[in-house]
Amino acid sequence: MKNRKVIILDDHTLFLKGMDLILRESCDNCDVYAYQSIKKIKEDKLNFNEFSLLISDIELPGEDAFELFTSLKNDYPELPILVVSMHKKHSVIKKCKALNIEGYLLKDEDEQLTIAIEKIINGEEYYSKTVTDFCKQTKKTLNVLSLREEEIIKLIVKGLSNNEIGEKLFLSTETIKTHKKNIRLKLDVYNNREIIEYAKKNFL
Repeated sequence: MKNRKVIILDDHTLFLKGMDLILRESCDNCDVYAYQSIKKIKEDKLNFNEFSLLISDIELPGEDAFELFTSLKNDYPELPILVVSMHKKHSVIKKCKALNIEGYLLKDEDEQLTIAIEKIINGEEYYSKTVTDFCKQTKKTLNVLSLREEEIIKLIVKGLSNNEIGEKLFLSTETIKTHKKNIRLKLDVYNNREIIEYAKKNFL
């Protein structure tokens, strides 16, 4: 059986070596190509048509992983991508879904790695249960919030005061206060700091 070629992209040396080791031990017919940067991948001028899978982190210092994913999806649509990230954020996962990324695991879900790889290489999608459940729950929250409330949350995260938000949205300060009260009730939080923490953790 012809060996499968798998690219691993992650800037953390220990994690990269760990992933490399897991793959080599669990996949008898895998050739692993480990990289710490997109720049190095480009320098090596890889023929992505020869590869069975790209496993990549989202955060790469000074580089845009989503730019790489978009390029690969346009030029090599047959190459599946598995994202392995520490980020459990609705906006990030939603972006992966929009790009038709085949899989998403959190970094502490290493026990699912080989299952995810096999399913994705065989043409299936694999988003871990933790990721899927999180998206369902966050989507419910987002559906509860009105568009105006989402808009106000984004301005709160930027550090704007009630007066500044009101001026920007052409609303009175009292109206902004009412919206913020409703936001706190819906998100079950008590102040601006907790609104910001919730927003950054879940969907911004």
